[in-house]
Amino acid sequence: MVARRPLSVYVGLACFALSSWALAAAPLTRADHLAEISHYRDQARWVDALAAIERAQLAEPNDDLLYKLQTLTLGDIGNAHRAWSLYLARPSLFDDAQKQRLEADYVAKLVGWSLAYGRSEETQLDEATSTLALIDEYLARDGTPLERAPLRIRRDRLILLNRLDRHAQVRAEAQALQQDGSALPDYLLPVVGDSLLSARYPEEAIPLLETAIKNESSRSQTRSQLAYAYLETEQPARAIGLLEDWRKQEPPWRWNNQKTPYANWPRFEADQNLTMIHAYSGDLSTAQRNLEEMLEIAPGSTSLQNSLGSVYQMRGWPTLALERYQMAHTLDPRDIAPRAGIYDAQVALQRDDLARPFYDDLRAHYPNNATVQRLQRDWRARRGWLLYAYADGGRSSGGSGASPLGNDDRHYGIEVQSPLIDDRWRVFAFADRRSVDFRDQQINPLWLGAGIRYRFDHADAELAVQRPNDDIGDTGLRGGFGWQFNDRWHAGISAARNDPEASMQARHAGISADSVAVAVDYRRNELTQWGIGASQFRYDDGNRRETLNSNVVQRLMTRPTLLIDGLGGIYTSRGSRDDAPYFNPSRDGSVEIGLRFDQQVWRRYERHFRHRLTVSLGNYWQEGYGNALVPSAEYRHEWQLGQGRVFEYGVNWSRPVYDGQRERRIGFDAALHWGQ
Repeated sequence: MVARRPLSVYVGLACFALSSWALAAAPLTRADHLAEISHYRDQARWVDALAAIERAQLAEPNDDLLYKLQTLTLGDIGNAHRAWSLYLARPSLFDDAQKQRLEADYVAKLVGWSLAYGRSEETQLDEATSTLALIDEYLARDGTPLERAPLRIRRDRLILLNRLDRHAQVRAEAQALQQDGSALPDYLLPVVGDSLLSARYPEEAIPLLETAIKNESSRSQTRSQLAYAYLETEQPARAIGLLEDWRKQEPPWRWNNQKTPYANWPRFEADQNLTMIHAYSGDLSTAQRNLEEMLEIAPGSTSLQNSLGSVYQMRGWPTLALERYQMAHTLDPRDIAPRAGIYDAQVALQRDDLARPFYDDLRAHYPNNATVQRLQRDWRARRGWLLYAYADGGRSSGGSGASPLGNDDRHYGIEVQSPLIDDRWRVFAFADRRSVDFRDQQINPLWLGAGIRYRFDHADAELAVQRPNDDIGDTGLRGGFGWQFNDRWHAGISAARNDPEASMQARHAGISADSVAVAVDYRRNELTQWGIGASQFRYDDGNRRETLNSNVVQRLMTRPTLLIDGLGGIYTSRGSRDDAPYFNPSRDGSVEIGLRFDQQVWRRYERHFRHRLTVSLGNYWQEGYGNALVPSAEYRHEWQLGQGRVFEYGVNWSRPVYDGQRERRIGFDAALHWGQ
């Protein structure tokens, strides 16, 4: 039987225990509380110290020292926002050093928050902007110049400026820090390196990024930045070597507790960037194959879809590229790269009206972004005034005077086009002088003309009126229409009255000609191009001269700075009169093969210098005169001075045969393109 004690017994025992504990635990004095707090703070036990402070404040709620300790400990524990709020409530309790520390911690916290993905594009940079304004306000309030500001604030500014795409300012302030003897800490090296790349100083970014990787090899994004820095300094082999070594270090899969596999994203990034470096180095077919295989595994990857779109664009397939860019944009509507890609593809498809919304949107939200600034340069170059100036000439010698080019020939002119009108129209005007010395006379007609061009979607067209000053033939007219069927096929037809391209020998005899021509071009990709065309010239003397020609260009070798193309062409023509007072074979034809060597000697973003050597050998046949081998060579320089600004010039040599008489021709030409 269990004995039951009355409830009053338990209550009495409990009261006795409580009273005994109260008598034994004497209340702590202020000194005891401060000693306990000091003990925890000395051991960096910030949570315990904060708890001790709060217990002490129960007894001394208005104690200034406890308030100050609470504020400083909140800063130590990482609650910079709360610490700053407490400081602002009673700033007189803190000395200058403590104030600077609390403000620096608070700014650092705001900097971290500014890197978060914002709610919308309209607000995503608000945190960074307001934090930078807070720093500027703090420096202005105290009259502190930037170079004397607390070191942490100067460093945190670099993160904010990078976030706001103010890369030139990042470069200037980072250099100032280094000149003051303050080395950039490891966490800032990738930030400054990124800004140096965006500001187009890759040679300065390389040592910073190399140091960042050396100090912390797990930084995958930094490795990618370094690879592109190598590429921008024309070191593609070094970029490929870096990524291949990184790829070897990263297995495709990693294991969780040696049981569950999970994707190794650094390996994915290494594979993707290695593929794109190959693409930018010219190996587009391999890049396309690799990206398509990767997308079979990860079709929902925004970066892969965008990268494949870039490769399609480089291969000359803007329609296919647009599909991929749109997929990437759907996956991440706020990513800059797909929208820039859509702009590029729509421009290539002659749809500026569809490119404009993306251009305007990007410029409104990211005006300082390097990609957006590239779009701005392209937009101005494409849509503004266009200028084309040209000059060429040559000397023929050694023949019997049958050359249709005369003894000396000169050709020069200029054409100016208006800015783009309604996304499709341009008005243009031109002056063209052709001067040829024949045996006993020189002719040099000056053609003046104007017209309008149309480029929109699949269609292109032109209509122009022109008038020579030699009064031979009627006022000239020319027109043409073309259609782009898809990324590969284009066909066009053109016609001209009093065509300046007709024989200058005929013009010397007072005979002009009208013409009609058709052409079909096929561009499989950047490696293979083929074209075929036919024309007929209708001379005033009743002669009809008909031509048929075809040519092919096939890439034979692709290296980062050297391209070698194989060239081939066939040509045949016939004339309806045998007694024309100008070179007019009843039948003739030729077959030609050649090589073109194209080397990039120097490049700096949109500026470059290239030189090209073309050599060819043809077999020319003329009815009544048999066959003859015709060698030719050409050497050219190309200077791209900026986006849409190209100056080129070259010399050429050949040994043509006319009516069985071999001649030697040496020529020179130059041209300036201003705008695109």
